[in-house]
Amino acid sequence: MKLVSFATCALIASSGVLAAADPVPLAVRAHAVRRDGAITINGHLDEPAWAAAPKQSNFVQRFPKDGAKADLETHFSVLYDDSALYVGVWADDPQPERIRKLLTRRDVDVAADAIAVGFDSYHDRRTAYVFQLNAAGVQRDMMLFDDSKQDDTWDAVWTGETSVQDKGWTAEFRIPLNQLRFAGGDTQEWGLQVMRIVGRTQEQATWSPWPRSAPEVVSRFGVIDGIDRLKPSRRLELLPYASGGFDVMPVDAADPLNDATNLRRNAGLDVRYGLGPAFTLSATLNPDFGQVEADPSQVNLSGNELFFAEKRPFFLEGVDLFKLPIGQSDNSPEGAFYSRRIGAAPAAPDMDYDYIKQPTSTAIYTAAKLTGKTRGGWSLGVFDAVTGEESATVVDGTGARMSPIVAPLTNYAVARVKRDLNDGRTSVGGSLSAVNRSLGDTPLVDVLHDQAYTAGLQLQHRFGDTPYQLDIHGVGSYVHGSEEAIAVTQRTQRHLYQRPDLRSGDRFDPTRTSLMGWDVSWKAGKLGETKHWRWGTGGDLRTRGLELNDLGFQNASDHTIPFVFLNYRDDEPGDHVLSWGWNADVFMVSTLEPRVADVGFECNINTQLVNYWQLNAGCNLDRGVWDVGALRGGRALHADGRYQGYANVNTDTRKRVWVSFGAYGGRTWAQDQIDGGFDLGVTVQARSNIDVYVGPSFSDRNDPMQYIDQVDDTQGQPHYVFGRIRQTVAGLTMRLNWTFSPRLSLQAYAQPFLASGGYTELKDVDNPGAVHYRDRFTELTGRDTTLVGDTYMVRAPTGATYEVGRPDFDFRQLRSTLVMRWEYRPGSSVFAIWSHGRTSEADDGHFQLGHDLRGLASADGENIVMVKANYWIGL
Repeated sequence: MKLVSFATCALIASSGVLAAADPVPLAVRAHAVRRDGAITINGHLDEPAWAAAPKQSNFVQRFPKDGAKADLETHFSVLYDDSALYVGVWADDPQPERIRKLLTRRDVDVAADAIAVGFDSYHDRRTAYVFQLNAAGVQRDMMLFDDSKQDDTWDAVWTGETSVQDKGWTAEFRIPLNQLRFAGGDTQEWGLQVMRIVGRTQEQATWSPWPRSAPEVVSRFGVIDGIDRLKPSRRLELLPYASGGFDVMPVDAADPLNDATNLRRNAGLDVRYGLGPAFTLSATLNPDFGQVEADPSQVNLSGNELFFAEKRPFFLEGVDLFKLPIGQSDNSPEGAFYSRRIGAAPAAPDMDYDYIKQPTSTAIYTAAKLTGKTRGGWSLGVFDAVTGEESATVVDGTGARMSPIVAPLTNYAVARVKRDLNDGRTSVGGSLSAVNRSLGDTPLVDVLHDQAYTAGLQLQHRFGDTPYQLDIHGVGSYVHGSEEAIAVTQRTQRHLYQRPDLRSGDRFDPTRTSLMGWDVSWKAGKLGETKHWRWGTGGDLRTRGLELNDLGFQNASDHTIPFVFLNYRDDEPGDHVLSWGWNADVFMVSTLEPRVADVGFECNINTQLVNYWQLNAGCNLDRGVWDVGALRGGRALHADGRYQGYANVNTDTRKRVWVSFGAYGGRTWAQDQIDGGFDLGVTVQARSNIDVYVGPSFSDRNDPMQYIDQVDDTQGQPHYVFGRIRQTVAGLTMRLNWTFSPRLSLQAYAQPFLASGGYTELKDVDNPGAVHYRDRFTELTGRDTTLVGDTYMVRAPTGATYEVGRPDFDFRQLRSTLVMRWEYRPGSSVFAIWSHGRTSEADDGHFQLGHDLRGLASADGENIVMVKANYWIGL
């Protein structure tokens, strides 16, 4: 079990048992005193100020024996002055030679000895800033919000050092007050938590008792007082950056637009300004969007777009206030705010051309955020960004050169307000978003909305000190545009207004200039602290007109999904098992016509053994009734039952070599469809400062009902062509982390990716409502179907003909980076980056490992070499 932070502990806080015989107190109080005398942050804690400071102890285990006294003694003290907080921690250990000192780059979670300190500086029992040092002096920080959710992308500018001594080790923190947010006033009383992790035993011990049976985190903090009469600070931070380098790209020798070698240079500025002690205004000019690892390679055969996680620093900061999820799935990316819409690469123009030079991103002229929280419990977040108009340059077959507009001048805005009540047990909130585009008379008026708005409400409530909770959130949307643009939206996979067999509700209307819709999700039940059992019910109701993709991410509309669930957990350590639990739920999916699409059952079981191996397995049983989107605008397709299962094993992460392995598979019996795969990861801790990860993955899918295309025949009748695909995907992720000091590191990353899809058994789905699988289509075989070059020529029974392109594919890609990081002063860094990639494509549809690797190796390479430096200025 790799548990070295508040964040990872929160993942297992969903259930458990309090093992202590006596009830533990719900709050613990500490007292901070003003610093009297100089302090040098070196980890030794030998100054007189530390000797005179009051010390706190009495840590209580969370793991492995929940509620028991900690095996090792831990003491801490808190000092402060007008500019910073100082935390000193004495971690006693009779075997200092066994302290795990793993040296990694900043923010990496490893199974090392560590101390984490969390401050609920608003004292709202909902929000906290967490600072962690492991025994090697590696810093990690994160933000906790909504009591138990985490944002580990949050970074603060602070210092800390550690020292291993004869009686254990010590950790010393200096946290500038301008990195925290707190309400004004002469007297401060904050929430506080201190946690110690013992690397070799994985023991977790906290100062304020935090039972694993409690899903709450921040509301379990203790209290620190004495931080009084703080002088107001300016809280102004400037982070200018500059970068330079070059790229070498493969370019057709006849290409008149693109050069093989290009210089790269950029500069920009991030600004943070404190508006009082509780609010911060952040702005950016020409923001820095450098990434260490590229987006993972994927092949998309669905009708929806792929989701990619945000990695840009400016958009990651303060993400807690701008998370606006929809639906109920914990792993779903759907939400009303998807920041990667801002500055995304524009789509290629819809026109014929031979060569194109196009921006790889949309210029962001400026972006700003106002975030903060009042003493009365009001949280406010306002975000605004302006992106510029972009043009591409194209050359057609005649040599004519044109510059079509591919992205319009656009303003994006999001605002959210929350109010925490009842000591954090109740939270209510509202949100608004707006997208306004200047389309003018450009061709983009036919494909983009000129206006898009959303409004949302959220309510979370815990009923007193009971484990019963209620969570409701909803959002409404309105989009406006030309008749052509709204027609495009109606026909997308997430709406399908054009379906000819809709039983009720709105149908496709080519004269519409707007769409409206809404979504509401709810969950209620015994969800809080309880010894073993949790249960509840919930659901998601979504209308067909909900449209969030101008600033959000949405895959589906027009459904209702009620469910009930049951959970059992036992965290009492035994002779062979440290903890185990299982979950089960039953759900139904239907459209609002209504039409039942699916009825299903899900279950999983997870176990942690006394040797710290983790095991989990699960299954999904789907009845399968109708698939309304299979024909991507045609009639609903009758579905068949499907069975899926998976299993995962993680070995002891404390070992020099540890392994993670997962396997999964599924079967649809009526269709003779089967798929499966595995993911393997091996981590080698070669030295205390060098770790290597190698992770191969493989999947194989044999699906007779893969959508290929919709085509009209010579008589104007539509045909929905499917085929049996044999899709094979293989990948290998490799990472090397070599850390020379907590502030100097080298990271290497590489991911070769191979994917192929070969199609057989082409079929025309002409009777999609048939109960029996083979009655739903006509096979395209014999003399009526011939392959001419890369095109299938098909003669329908009516005598009409149509054509279908051969869909077989082979896709090969390599992405790799080499990054050297040096934090030469707190908050200021230099990066040296080399990025290499290559892509190869073919159309034979056969997976041949050696052949595909040779094809990838022979592809032209892309190389980018960059140096980037920033300099943090705090005033």
